[in-house]
Amino acid sequence: MQTQKNLEAISLHVTDELTVTVLPSTEHEFFIPTKDVANGYGISPETVRSHLSKNPDEFMEGKHFIRNVEILHSAKTGGSTRATMWTKSGVIRLGFFIKSERARLFRDWAENLVLAVIGHKQPKMLPAPPKRKHNRITPERMIRIMSKVCRISDDALRMEIINELTEGGAR
Repeated sequence: MQTQKNLEAISLHVTDELTVTVLPSTEHEFFIPTKDVANGYGISPETVRSHLSKNPDEFMEGKHFIRNVEILHSAKTGGSTRATMWTKSGVIRLGFFIKSERARLFRDWAENLVLAVIGHKQPKMLPAPPKRKHNRITPERMIRIMSKVCRISDDALRMEIINELTEGGAR
């Protein structure tokens, strides 16, 4: 059973009408309670729980969510609450199962939150992929080649070469 002590909730605005509670985590950077994840995606907390139970091979406890996290309330209100909390990976993975315009907007927000500077850390940039070396044929060169191919008397060979040039060898 996980206990998060002295977590100070941060309210983040997703849209003008939607604010979610985010709790910092040393291991996962942040947690979002199920009710806020559901609200963000425009679904009920029961639907979130349903996706979790119907897709056990997609969600790993400890990586995508943590059950029974105890959230201590402020000294003014006292007490605590236990909830399933979603990690940044879990929020995004859950979004793959929810298809709606609001879900798309919330996925965009979650993606930006993950990639944003959190705790003054810059996200790692992926190296640029190596450039492919293409031997592109210009239209003028293609015409010259095709005029020579037309002189081939073997019809089958001529068609094979034309197909190779025009379709790029697609089969």
